Amino acid sequence: MSPHAPIVRRILLSSFLLSLSRAAITPLLVLTLARQLGLSLQGTGMLLGAVLLASALSGLYGGYWLDRLPRGPALRGAAILMAVGGVMLPYGHSYATVVTALAAGELAMTVYGIAVKAILSDLVDAPQRAKAFSMRYTLANVAWAVGPILCSGMLLWNEHAPFWLAGLLALAGLLVQPGLPAAPAAASARPETFAATLRTLAGDRVLVWFTLSSLLAYVIYGRFSSYLPLYLLTRMNEAEAMRWMSALISCNAIVVVLLQYPLGRLLQPHRLIRAILGGFLLIGAGMLWLGSVDSLPMMCAAIALFTLGEIILVPAEYLYIDAIAPESMKASYYGAQNLASLGGALGPAMVGALLSHGPSWVVFAILALLCVAGAALALYSERLRLRQNGARMAFPLPGSLS
Repeated sequence: MSPHAPIVRRILLSSFLLSLSRAAITPLLVLTLARQLGLSLQGTGMLLGAVLLASALSGLYGGYWLDRLPRGPALRGAAILMAVGGVMLPYGHSYATVVTALAAGELAMTVYGIAVKAILSDLVDAPQRAKAFSMRYTLANVAWAVGPILCSGMLLWNEHAPFWLAGLLALAGLLVQPGLPAAPAAASARPETFAATLRTLAGDRVLVWFTLSSLLAYVIYGRFSSYLPLYLLTRMNEAEAMRWMSALISCNAIVVVLLQYPLGRLLQPHRLIRAILGGFLLIGAGMLWLGSVDSLPMMCAAIALFTLGEIILVPAEYLYIDAIAPESMKASYYGAQNLASLGGALGPAMVGALLSHGPSWVVFAILALLCVAGAALALYSERLRLRQNGARMAFPLPGSLS
């Protein structure tokens, strides 16, 4: 099936609307939690971190069930859960209510993301999946760029309006979802229990090492908008840092929106590992450049280079997981790879610690080294895959991943 088929378009539109739903309230989460629960900023950060950790870990269990149950009801359930959680959040005054609403939204977003990737793998022909994954990633980035703007506009009307909008967007995502097959497409043998599934995933050394590679990448690009302000604040006042940061985020968004799909659709199944290594190289070069320049235009150019690496690397990682996952365990493998998102929490913490104990150039040198390490782990996982397949050549024949 083509990525432009009506059913695929509706899946992508639904995914966009749910991403937009979450993006519309994310800027308010810290303030809302602090106000509702009377927590300090540190306490709020710890709570958010704990919920994000729990949702990432729950992706393993969600992927297990998505391989066994119809994926259509799972999508609908996640959309409803996200709508209810978003609307409930500003009205809860007990710890249990607020945490439940927050966790519901994060869990729903995690499960929905895994389900969409598995569905695209089910529906889209293998040669066309690079286009589908790139289109999904482009739409997600558009949603996260537009969401904060919608949030600001709705706040002019009512302080709770962004949460109402989030609920409506999630319901809109529910309404555009197409009908899907009643059962997962893969019907071959799979582990019978969750514990057996975990053993299978942990026993796949290619998956384990590749997920560690993805985690290192996520440390760098997953929350760059959270750690770059820490660096800028060491060089300028808060107002100037926020102005520079807005320009850098805008540059990132523009490059993603303009180039993600045109570049991502060019990914070839037999050259994925080369694309992944190239993505790491561009991200690392962007980090080194960013740490060596002082003007805003040059920093924007460095971010553009960094973003080029990101938009090549992310869909290539999705395609790699799609290629190594057994047909009967696509969602489980995507759930395992979702653990890489934990790297996003490490970036701000690591950068903050480094800035407190050394010169700023060390931050960017270490981020570049993480790129080297991530590329090495990806290459190692590919060598393991070739060895397991009995390959004898450094670069396999066309049709493989290298």
